[in-house]
Amino acid sequence: MNLLQQYMEYDFTERLLYTAAFLSTVWFLAALAMKTDKKHWFRDWAEAAFTAVWLALGIRALLVEAYEIPSESMVPTLLIQDHLLVSKTTFGWHLPFTHGRILKFRDVKRGEIVIFVPPSAPKQSYVKRCVGLPGDTVEVRNKLVYINGKLSELPTSYGRLAKVAPTSLEMLSSQGRAYVDSHTPQVQALRAAGRMAEAARLGYQTTWLGPFQLPAGTYYLEAAPLFVRAYGRLADAPGVGEFETFPKDYQDPKPAPDSHQPDWMADRHLGNRDWFGPYTLAADEYWMMGDNRDNSSDSRYFGPVKAEALRGTPLLRYWPLDRLGIPK
Repeated sequence: MNLLQQYMEYDFTERLLYTAAFLSTVWFLAALAMKTDKKHWFRDWAEAAFTAVWLALGIRALLVEAYEIPSESMVPTLLIQDHLLVSKTTFGWHLPFTHGRILKFRDVKRGEIVIFVPPSAPKQSYVKRCVGLPGDTVEVRNKLVYINGKLSELPTSYGRLAKVAPTSLEMLSSQGRAYVDSHTPQVQALRAAGRMAEAARLGYQTTWLGPFQLPAGTYYLEAAPLFVRAYGRLADAPGVGEFETFPKDYQDPKPAPDSHQPDWMADRHLGNRDWFGPYTLAADEYWMMGDNRDNSSDSRYFGPVKAEALRGTPLLRYWPLDRLGIPK
């Protein structure tokens, strides 16, 4: 793999910072090489840029990093384009070329949100929830998580429903209809104007409505002008309704030969996303899963996460402002 390919594997923020670091260093060295007065504007600006960029890189590498949520894997806890400040000191710093960490404040807690580098994408950071700790035996039965043989489903996890509990159906249906009725005219107006691509984009642009705390359990609605889907909290099963669940003997199709998607689960014949395992974690392994169980690439697909791959925990969701707070 050439340097350009390796560079493009990093996310946009990292590419921007590394580019700025390279350019500011070149500028700074050029300023030093020039026979100019120390107060010359070119040298002053070069020193300022060099210091600022490398200070930012140091803070990002050791203390705090900004992170943008790119997918729906942690819905409803974290939505696409939520922006987080992440503490990189929680689990200490990984010592390069070793399995050790220094200045570790504490170990990972079961159920907390963790930022880590997945084994399937070593130049990317993922945000998931820690479900299993070292030594645990993890199993998924009919979509529900069991740890060491005991039901241990987290209250933050949701699954898509095939059928809603009868007592909840009327309320959720009215909420869904109200959303569709208020947004469909915009799609129709675009279609009437011949702007079909924009109409299609808007028609399938989703938002999340909820939580709806009903007697049968807690629900969310994934709503778009052209469809509404109901999600129920897995901890409330089976009262919330019937979840969309793969059959026990179903095998996820293998990825295409040129695909970069992991096939860890299929290679080990561990089942599928809803009937998985059991798998026992080693002394340095953690099991990560998304809150949006039906739309999450997590340890079921790429395997356990090593202790050395842990990066930190979220300090604050700072954007959008109406969702300002500490994600839990």
